[in-house]
This record gives sequence, C-alpha cells and structure tokens, in this order.
Amino acid sequence: MKIIICDDSSYDTEHIRNELNLYMKDNSSSFEIKSFLNPEAVIYELHDNYFADIYILDVSMPDKNGFELAEEIRRYTKDAIIIFLTTMENQASLGYKVKAFRYISKINIRNELPEALKAAEKEIESNKANVLTVRYYNDYWRIPHKDIISVTRVLRQLQIETVSFGSLTDNRGIKELFNNLDNECFLFIDRGSFININHIKQISGNTIKMQNGKSFTVSRRTLQNFKQELMFRWK
Repeated sequence: MKIIICDDSSYDTEHIRNELNLYMKDNSSSFEIKSFLNPEAVIYELHDNYFADIYILDVSMPDKNGFELAEEIRRYTKDAIIIFLTTMENQASLGYKVKAFRYISKINIRNELPEALKAAEKEIESNKANVLTVRYYNDYWRIPHKDIISVTRVLRQLQIETVSFGSLTDNRGIKELFNNLDNECFLFIDRGSFININHIKQISGNTIKMQNGKSFTVSRRTLQNFKQELMFRWK
C-alpha cells in the first residue's frame, strides 16, 4: 500500500512518518511511504503515473493549500483515500468536493491517525476486488472497474479506454482480461471488443453512443443477445 505525505513543515512530515512506522509495527501493516514538502512535487508524481492509495495532506501550505492539491489528485484518481491535517475545526465543507476521508488534528496525530489508517485499510480492501491492475513494460496502473469504458483488441494488444487514465495498453488476451472484471458491468459487442454498460448513453439500431462521445458498432451476430442481456441488466 502506497502513502504520500505532503506538508511544508519538515518537522511535521518526519513526525507523521514516525507515526506511520509505529502503526506498521503494531498492526503488521506494510506501507511504501513518500513524503514531500511542496505540493508541486506531488503533482509531478501524478504526471509520472505514480499514484498512492492514501494521501495525507496538510491543509495550510503557502503556495498551494491541501484542498487545491486534493483537486489535482482527484483529476487522476477518484478512489484514493485523502486524509487532511489541520489545526482548525469546521473545515469539512471545504473537503466535500474532493471526497475527504478524514480530518486529523495536528496536535492529536498520535491518537487520531491510527483510527484513520485502520478505516482506510478496510476501505481499500473492500474496493480491491473491483480494481484491475494493468502492467505495460515497467508502468503499472490500478483502475477501478467503474472507470473502464471499453476494451478493444488491436492486433496482438488490448486498448483499454478509461475515464481517469485515458487510453492504456495491455498484453493479455481479451477473454483473460474479461474474466478478471466484474462481469455484471461488461458485455461483448463483437469477438474483439467489450464495453462497460454503465457508460452507455444511447443505443440506436446497432450503434452505441457512450457518455464520453465515442461510438461503437455491435456486430449483427451479437446484436440480439446483446440487447436482451442489456435490457435484463438495466431492468
């Protein structure tokens, strides 16, 4: 599990890292921890396709505050856990838009951080079954199933269209990848493509329009069974 800390105070950053090490020792957990003093360094990690499971962010930072940084993080990952560090109360409304998981008082980190981490681990474990891991050479992505729009075989590779990560490439066979997904959300439209039915905007004849503006054609051989199964799942 990956954790990124961002706090402009080197003292606070080191304090949080020490508390994380104590938590790992006491709970037999394992974290890969990165800490940064500047929000721009975290954004650089995002640009470089490095995504954490948990982000621990100081609310008050001079150049870009924790809420602004969280908005940047949400552009890349919708499901990461975001924990804010604050010295002020009643800031929950400011974190609503970025789906803040917890607020921790800086003066009470030792008591509040362990509870937040336990809750975060449970949340991540419950979501893990609905996440697809994609590897292409030395790059890795963890994609929530609901984020996948379509998968298409192109020559010997698969092209995976996603909401948050754009277009990714995978070397598995299409049936192998399909079997790793929540099949209630996906249907084949021909032998080399399947789509996430939750992203469908409209069906006209054998043409499917997706919410992202792209269109797909259902093969004639597949069309009747596809529509019957789709109507059943849509109830």
